[in-house]
Amino acid sequence: MIDAQTISERLASGATHQLAKTRGREIRSLKGVRGVPDGEIARIAAAVYKEMKPTLEDEDELAELFRTAWEDGIVAVGLVAALGPDHPHDVFDWGLDLLQRTDDSATADALGWLVLGPCMLAARLPVAQVIGVTRRHEHPSVRRAGVMTAMALTPTPIEGPAAAPLRERMNERRIAFVEQPQSHAIGAICTAFLRDEDPSVRKAMRRVLRAWAACDTTAQVAWADNTKGGLPKMLRAEIDKARKKLARKQKDA
Repeated sequence: MIDAQTISERLASGATHQLAKTRGREIRSLKGVRGVPDGEIARIAAAVYKEMKPTLEDEDELAELFRTAWEDGIVAVGLVAALGPDHPHDVFDWGLDLLQRTDDSATADALGWLVLGPCMLAARLPVAQVIGVTRRHEHPSVRRAGVMTAMALTPTPIEGPAAAPLRERMNERRIAFVEQPQSHAIGAICTAFLRDEDPSVRKAMRRVLRAWAACDTTAQVAWADNTKGGLPKMLRAEIDKARKKLARKQKDA
């Protein structure tokens, strides 16, 4: 069973004042930042998964952990993600609930990539369900998480300290949720958020486009060519890189 207080105490013991000041300016979460290095967050998250073995019955404790501080929230997201393979429908709904209380990009990225995306795949939910919940939300972090669900639809290995419990569960360092890109669904997500002008959402879109280009350049360029109204300048630069990459492949073929 999860003990939120014990986890918070472990995180607090690894915090430094200097990192709290630096990271606090970067993250700007209303929950506050302890100042724990990413490597230490990952180590604690993996150890907690191994020792405490979270279950769906830990929802209240994990919700309390999520609310406590930014690092605590990252650990909570990782532990929730580790429950996804066994309970994708429940964890998907759980992830949406946590998302409504998310106010920073890093937590949004973890929820989108590690929770919503893989649970959508495992539960065979339509991509329109994620888009419908996140696309028009007033808070950009929620919309960013909607974009980042697309990362789970690419064979990109998971990243970040929140990934540690999944790695511990699978006993693997390199984990991706699909072997082949789900290009139709990725295109639907990119189309849905294409005109979002928030800088944090645009940055997430660029990351998704780079990951998509790395695994299915042809599909990505075709999507761009068939997008009505063209692409915003920042995103068009990513497509131009993919187009050059595709041209080189065709020339070498």
